[in-house]
Parts: sequence; C-alpha cells; structure tokens
Amino acid sequence: MDNNIQEAETQEAETQETTNKEETFGEKMLKWREAASLTRKELARKLNVSLTAVKNWETGHSTPKLTKYSEIAKVLGIDVREMGLDANLDLNKIGDRIKYARLLRGMSIEAFSYEFGFAIQTVKSWESHTAEVSDPSLGRISRALDIPSSFFDMGTDPYEELSKLS
Repeated sequence: MDNNIQEAETQEAETQETTNKEETFGEKMLKWREAASLTRKELARKLNVSLTAVKNWETGHSTPKLTKYSEIAKVLGIDVREMGLDANLDLNKIGDRIKYARLLRGMSIEAFSYEFGFAIQTVKSWESHTAEVSDPSLGRISRALDIPSSFFDMGTDPYEELSKLS
C-alpha cells in the first residue's frame, strides 16, 4: 500500500513539473503553425525560407532572425509580441524601444538606416545605449516606423502605446 502512495506522489510531482514547464519557442512555433492549418512546407514557402529552417525552429535547433518575426506573426495570424521579440530588451531604455519598434516592422538595422536616411553606426549606437537620441530623431523614427511618438516617451507604458496601433 505504501508503494501505491509513493507511486501516486511521484506521478503527481511529474505532472506538476510538466505543468510548470514553460514552452520553448519551438514548441510554440509548432502550435502556432498547426493552429494556422499550415504544413511546414507551406509555412516555409510563405516565408521564403527553407523547409529545414522551419523544422529547425520547431525542434529548437535554431530560431528565426529577429527581422523575420513580424513576417512569421503575420503569416501565422498571431501578435508578434506573443513570440517574445522583446524577451531580451529593457523597454525602460530608449535604445531598446527603438530596436523593438524597428523589429516590430521587420527591419534590419541596415534596411532601416538605408530606407530612412540614418547612418548605420548612429542607429547601432542608439540601440547599444552609447549615444543619446535627440527629440527630432525620435520624431523621425516614429514617423518612419509608423509608431506613436508616445511610444518613445519613457513615462509611458510601451505596450499600452502599441495597443493604440490596432
């Protein structure tokens, strides 16, 4: 009888551990793809990536380039914020807000710089917190990325400001 109690406690502990385990990015990708009723091949075609790339994302062998997140979210019909794009960003820093806004638009530093006339090194220095960003530059960034200028006001909740986009 003690064996049955011990076995039940072990099973309960394993169930609790599984419940507490946070899903990996790959597990989430798989669920999102399946919820969108897409095969790996269809998703790869829509994203213009290899089938191997999609498989590697779902198995955790790699993750997409940050600039691919917004495209993936659009194809899968999810909010890009669900993907954890901001997981390693401190949105209490202006440089990280700039980076987040740029990534939400699916732009690399190079593409952003070229398209909107910023020097690549300037954008890099903003995003690495080694240079101050002037108010006129923030206004230009806001207009270029079609992000509310209030998103760059450090006294606001960035997520609340982005919710105004919908």
